[in-house]
Amino acid sequence: MADGVLLDTSFLIALSKPAEIGHAVAQGYFRHCEEEGILMFLSTIVAAEFYQRQPLPRALFDAMIVLPFNHDDAVAAAGLDFKRWQQAGGVGARTSLKDDFKLLGQAKANALPHILTADDSTLARYCAELKRIGALRTDPIRLSDGFDKSHWDPLRQRDFDGTLGGETPRAPQ
Repeated sequence: MADGVLLDTSFLIALSKPAEIGHAVAQGYFRHCEEEGILMFLSTIVAAEFYQRQPLPRALFDAMIVLPFNHDDAVAAAGLDFKRWQQAGGVGARTSLKDDFKLLGQAKANALPHILTADDSTLARYCAELKRIGALRTDPIRLSDGFDKSHWDPLRQRDFDGTLGGETPRAPQ
């Protein structure tokens, strides 16, 4: 599978609704992916969740590659052992836990290095923990962290914003 990013339902909600927290950041990532030719994958799982509330605007849909949930994805998802998380209780017991793990299984089976999400408390947390223990290679990109194109830089270098400690640097005299 080509290098790209898997889109979570929470990302699509933020992207499609200007009143949502994270809307501007979601737009920034969407534009960056389009401009840089980074493939954006729309899981059929995410499509099913999103379409329960509203249709996906055609302009957004046309920019994405539909990624069906298939046998290899199912096997990868099962290997992530969502039941262990479910038995832990708390947020792990929520009803969409299976869908989160199906998405992470798709990311794993398709060797997708990133998943864009506004879901800090569950999906991003599961993803980070599974990566930490070596069960997954996918990085969560959280909208709450703001836009950062360094996710696609092999050296993970960030842009210099021209400030040091909140002050604009001055030219030497």
